[in-house]
Amino acid sequence: MTKQDIAAVVWDMDGLIFDTERLSFEAWKIGANAIGVEIDLPLFQTLIGMNSPTIVRKLTEYFGEAVDVEELRRGAGLAYDDLIAQGPPLKTGAKECIQMVASLRVPQALATSSSYKYASRKLESHGLLELFNETVTGDQVTHGKPHPEPYLTAAQKLGIPPSSCIAFEDSVNGIHSAKTAGMTTALVPDMCPHGPESLARVDHTFDTLLEAKPFLESLFQRG
Repeated sequence: MTKQDIAAVVWDMDGLIFDTERLSFEAWKIGANAIGVEIDLPLFQTLIGMNSPTIVRKLTEYFGEAVDVEELRRGAGLAYDDLIAQGPPLKTGAKECIQMVASLRVPQALATSSSYKYASRKLESHGLLELFNETVTGDQVTHGKPHPEPYLTAAQKLGIPPSSCIAFEDSVNGIHSAKTAGMTTALVPDMCPHGPESLARVDHTFDTLLEAKPFLESLFQRG
């Protein structure tokens, strides 16, 4: 894969564009406490990058049928609404990178596990929604991350082969999804630890998106 082969960027959202994973963890803890169970950090980390139906299945397997996971999810959702009411905080360099890609007229898409309701609200609060050519949200796919469907759908909507896309992700589930779809992968770690198996699927690693900005510029600047 050479720089000339990359023709589009596909972005994850939570934990990459927005510093929302910590808020999500707090919301899930509140929802769990309300029904007398606990979601600790190691359990939460396995959920990062998954859409709501996948999380419900995972938690049902974990807690068993005795726990009303749908009630837990609803409680966590209400808590999350309260926590992001003032607009989610941006991660370092996120807005600058997305604006730069748009200014270079490079196609870019969102591939998030959040619902369209949450994704559009978050992006609009920072004036970013209009900068994406396409969006793929967790409620628009049958199979969420780590399945490749979100990234395959993003590439299809852009009209660009997955092999010509670079995906920016923070989670194990997201990296697995993007790499299985056939994309070049760029990792910007957040709350989710990556072991050797996940890191083997990573093509580029950056501490922040601000650090990734010169790399992106070099991919797409012409002349």
